Amino acid sequence: MAPQNLNQVFVVNNPDMISTTTFANNAAANVSQFSVWNVDSSTNFVTALRTAGVWNAKRIQILQTMPSGNPIATPIIDTDLIKRINYREWTSVVPTTATQTVDFGATSTKSVMIRIALRTAPTAYEHYVDPTDGTLDLSGGGYAFPLVGNFSAGRMIFNVELAAGSETALTTALTSAIANNKTLNAIFSATDNGASGCAITARHYGVEFDVTSNYSDGTGAFGTVTASRTNASSNYVQALSAEKAQRARYGNFNRMYFPFNFPTFAQAGYKYDVLEIQYEHDWPSSTGIARAGELNTVKIYFGASSTALAYAAAATGTEVATVFGFTGGTDSEQIF
Repeated sequence: MAPQNLNQVFVVNNPDMISTTTFANNAAANVSQFSVWNVDSSTNFVTALRTAGVWNAKRIQILQTMPSGNPIATPIIDTDLIKRINYREWTSVVPTTATQTVDFGATSTKSVMIRIALRTAPTAYEHYVDPTDGTLDLSGGGYAFPLVGNFSAGRMIFNVELAAGSETALTTALTSAIANNKTLNAIFSATDNGASGCAITARHYGVEFDVTSNYSDGTGAFGTVTASRTNASSNYVQALSAEKAQRARYGNFNRMYFPFNFPTFAQAGYKYDVLEIQYEHDWPSSTGIARAGELNTVKIYFGASSTALAYAAAATGTEVATVFGFTGGTDSEQIF
């Protein structure tokens, strides 16, 4: 199977569609300007791609400003070769984080063994540190997921032994053991709830784990473990992952040695609508980005910090909807 072709990604957090010749770079990555340029006109930005089923520009480029230097731009796109424009509103459906609570429920006269079986490990870009500046993304809350080996057996087990004690003492000891272990603390947070037990939560999206509790001499189970699942509240993770994956197009194939410190536009806590444009390229004379015979894809993430985004229905969103020909606040797909 051929690899999926991501092509180009734009992340626009302050989507001010430029309709004049004023197109200035900004001082911050979270206030990019965005526009569609009519290549065959020296002064016109596109205000509507189609009217009554007719393309209003023969050739266009999609542009997004950078904090400095030239804007990001697509190849020149022949509008007759655009095959699909797809718009999707923000959704909160994202991978889960896991929480499991160890409730000892009694005083133990023997030492207790806690086993944490890690079932999955994050593998996407957003789970790891950016070595150019040391910053981390939302998914780990500032904690880099450690390299802890392979998962060929479907799990990795961490053992924590606790000395005999009351349920509150055992809870405190388990909380402290996780917090003071560099590897465990990078994967889990632990909350001391006293007699109600220790709540263990995966720091990164998509991490699943199991916890068991028994006497360290193997004579039987001790305490109970309850599990719960919580959904994240935004799709920032997907926007960030797509943006970082796209950096390979700039030549950043090795994540350890980026040649340049590229700005990260995706903002933690923002909600993103997605506009996807697929178009053919005039191969072999023009290859665009995709391989010959494949469609180029442009994904544009329009973001805002509002808890009820419905971005396309907003004032600037209406302008975006007018340019690309969809109804604000409604998922849509156009096939040409």
